[in-house]
Amino acid sequence: MKNKKFLFYTGLVIILLVFSTIYRVKFYKSYSDDKAQLPPELKDKTIIRLWMKKSIISPTRSYQIEKFNNENKDNIHIIFSEYKEDYYNALRTTLASGYGPDIFEYGYTTLIKNNQIADLNSLGLDLKDVDKTSVISYKDMPIGVKLMENNAKLIWNKDLLKKAGLDPNKGPTTWEELIDYSMKIKKAFPEVTPFAFSIKEYEDMKTVIGQPSISKGSIYSTFWDYKKGEYNFNYAKDILNIYNKLYSSSLIDEDFDKKSKNQLRSEFYRGEIAMMISTFEDKGYFSNILPLSFETGIKDIIQVDGENKNKYYYTQNLNFLVVNSESIKDEKKKEGIKKVYEFLLSEEVNREILETRNALPVNLKNKSVKNDIYKEYNETANYHNETYDPTLFLSRNSRQEINVVLEAIKGSRSVDSAIEELNKEYKNYYNFAIEKEDFDFKYYIEK
Repeated sequence: MKNKKFLFYTGLVIILLVFSTIYRVKFYKSYSDDKAQLPPELKDKTIIRLWMKKSIISPTRSYQIEKFNNENKDNIHIIFSEYKEDYYNALRTTLASGYGPDIFEYGYTTLIKNNQIADLNSLGLDLKDVDKTSVISYKDMPIGVKLMENNAKLIWNKDLLKKAGLDPNKGPTTWEELIDYSMKIKKAFPEVTPFAFSIKEYEDMKTVIGQPSISKGSIYSTFWDYKKGEYNFNYAKDILNIYNKLYSSSLIDEDFDKKSKNQLRSEFYRGEIAMMISTFEDKGYFSNILPLSFETGIKDIIQVDGENKNKYYYTQNLNFLVVNSESIKDEKKKEGIKKVYEFLLSEEVNREILETRNALPVNLKNKSVKNDIYKEYNETANYHNETYDPTLFLSRNSRQEINVVLEAIKGSRSVDSAIEELNKEYKNYYNFAIEKEDFDFKYYIEK
């Protein structure tokens, strides 16, 4: 009886998956540039299908594209689609069926291995005003240009620091001082969490573990040594020991690893967190969604002692646009893709995005905004792109890396054993890339 039920439900799931795939293909085909599928007013236009992940700037992006469609003189029309959880599945389904988008946010490494991403050189893009380090290359082939980025800041509640007898305007300048501040805050306000950070996603690893460690040597926030051409997590030892001390002293919340960024924002807003590692994303929330009722200190995240003080890297390496290699086979469409891509990189478009305070366009030279609030988030003079980082092209288990780090912070394993494990894991990724995927790391060493 159990076997019959199992076979029944298995068959039902398979049928649903088949129908879902058929529906997806039909749905995406209806939004392709097949003239028979388009409304009459679009049949004479060059259709460019643009896909992006849903984000806090989605409404602004939609208005910008609507404006482009109404005003451009090149007879181009952008069909804009946004996705949340189903973005990667939608990409796989539509690209496999031949109805994929023309321009889209990067998704996963097999796109390159399957030759589904075009060489940007073939488009002849005008990149004279673009920071060349924002161009993402696979080996020597440029495949995309970053649009938005994130930086790492330390923020603090000035009111709480002042009431705890601390300098509210300076904030801690070293990790040792941050520990001292945390102890004094805990003594004055037992119900307040002295220090907090999010570490649920891979980007959090780069922000929380990588950024403080960059000053120790020639590494990126991924711990890729861009001069030696190897991963080296030995540089993480200091910051992991610091976090372990904070955690063992109850200066970090016991369940810190279970809290989302929105939970931490809410707790900071309510005055329940005194100091917190923050990124530009938080600026939008504290400016528009959760306006803070107290004065806030903001500065670049504290680094451990080292030779490269005040040098930081942006943390959002996956946020760039690529072009479908099938789409550029048609010369008319190829020209349309070029115009749309240049539109998305333009000064006007990115200035509008910056002024929302919700995202940080990386290619704007002047990142200041009139009458700005929390303007310290916009200070990026010390920030650079991780130009020679191969990590985004590697097959990795990010969840495993985070778990190892959490074990070291919580003390269920030693910091030394965690570092040994991370070095071992990344050596395996490195070897797998060479042996199984024909990856050449020589392109990712700074000359």
